[in-house]
Amino acid sequence: MSYTALYRKYRPTCFEDVIGQNHITETLINQLKAGRVGHAYLFTGSRGTGKTTCAKIFARAVNCLNPENGSPCGKCKVCKALADASNIDIMEIDAASNNRVDEVREIRERVKYPPVNGKYKVYIIDEVHMLTDSAFNALLKTLEEPPEFVIFILATTEAHKLPATILSRCMRFDFRLVSQQQLSDNIKKIFDAEGKAYEDEAVRYIAGAGEGSVRDSLSIADMCLSRSNGKLTLSDVLDVLGAADRGKIRALTENVLKGNAREILLAINELTSYGKSVGRIAKDVLGCARDLLAIKTGAETLVIDTEENLANLRSLAAEADADGLTAIIRLLGSVDSELRYSVSPKIVLETACLRAGKLADSSADALQARIARLEKQIEQLTANGLLVASPAPSAPKEQLSPQSAPVSDTDEKSVWGKLITYFRKNGPMSVYSLLCNTHDVKTENGKLCVCPESDAEFLQFSDPETQSAIERALSACGINLTLSVDKRASRPDMDSEIERIKKMLSGGKAKLNITR
Repeated sequence: MSYTALYRKYRPTCFEDVIGQNHITETLINQLKAGRVGHAYLFTGSRGTGKTTCAKIFARAVNCLNPENGSPCGKCKVCKALADASNIDIMEIDAASNNRVDEVREIRERVKYPPVNGKYKVYIIDEVHMLTDSAFNALLKTLEEPPEFVIFILATTEAHKLPATILSRCMRFDFRLVSQQQLSDNIKKIFDAEGKAYEDEAVRYIAGAGEGSVRDSLSIADMCLSRSNGKLTLSDVLDVLGAADRGKIRALTENVLKGNAREILLAINELTSYGKSVGRIAKDVLGCARDLLAIKTGAETLVIDTEENLANLRSLAAEADADGLTAIIRLLGSVDSELRYSVSPKIVLETACLRAGKLADSSADALQARIARLEKQIEQLTANGLLVASPAPSAPKEQLSPQSAPVSDTDEKSVWGKLITYFRKNGPMSVYSLLCNTHDVKTENGKLCVCPESDAEFLQFSDPETQSAIERALSACGINLTLSVDKRASRPDMDSEIERIKKMLSGGKAKLNITR
């Protein structure tokens, strides 16, 4: 007898066995109990979350003579007839390979005939987004007003590709990704039924690798089932998935955090020499950085690993910087498409790790750590007599009072910059705009002197409300200055100047011709 894959062998036959989709199964059960069955349904969501499974259960349940809590009993004559491969009351159609208008026209001809065994004739169209525009148009009228004994169930992973006219005629159910805990419990139940011993860490890692998909997690579990005759360990699962050694991945991640270019290149070369996929290495480093960030932020329960590896991760996370980890995750998370289409994926990975290391090493906390290391080195050199500290400059004998101390241009710019920042944050924006357009500013004798360039700006600065706002800002910024507005000498009127020059030269022989 041929072997049956786990995801087929343990496919649910009733709504109670469907995991992670209670919001959908309970609604369908209530519809069946109340006799409020619709004529068209749309099941959408990620792969392996139970769309086709729920469609098949629902198709049998609406025809079952003795449903049990909304699920088909599997014992009545209708259930037995529908379980036969030759039945024509439940038609499952793959739209990926039957996407032309001719196939849809054939469906339109078939729906005219009543069911043979049950009460309803159910058409399950999988991957419905693959239908052509002409096929959708041909299906539209039938989907809107089918015969009373016909139910359509459309299943797709890409509902956004369906025309709005189709979406508006269906009851839509969105299938969610299944939680890691539910996937772990499901795998444990199947391993127990298969008589396979396992470590909890191994099962949790399989569930995590499934990424919310029941079918993907069971496909991985199927491979792991044959990995060894004894107890399934985490190392076995890592070997099956092609993951690199955790210690080497951790060392590579540490070198990326430190920005050690030489060690990064050597570590990647060593990992690829073992035959590990470049894409898998990038994914493992990304996962390690994510685990370190989880530990750093106090979410250690999200990390799946042995206690020994967790201890090493805690030690590394204590020295790591959250900004550096975020830089690694951001860069390596976007490198997948480059690796997929690059002719030199190893170079792409090396470049990404070097860039991530440079960003991680330039974060604020990393810079503070570098400064601390330099200060420690200076202290050691000074203690060993290899570095002589220069004496501190002596204080002047007479200190000038703050108001009589000369103020440099830098101080003037600093004061004006603080005012601009204050009004940018607190308003009013009219004063902020006025300050940004004024450049002739100086500080002297405890005053902030402003010389507006135009009469309009002078009037604005002379306004009591504007002066009051600026003085409040000076006080709020801790600047002990008062505002002084000086009117700049008015510029000469060009027309008057031209006439004056003409009169000066009118007594002479020279003629002046000036045009503006």
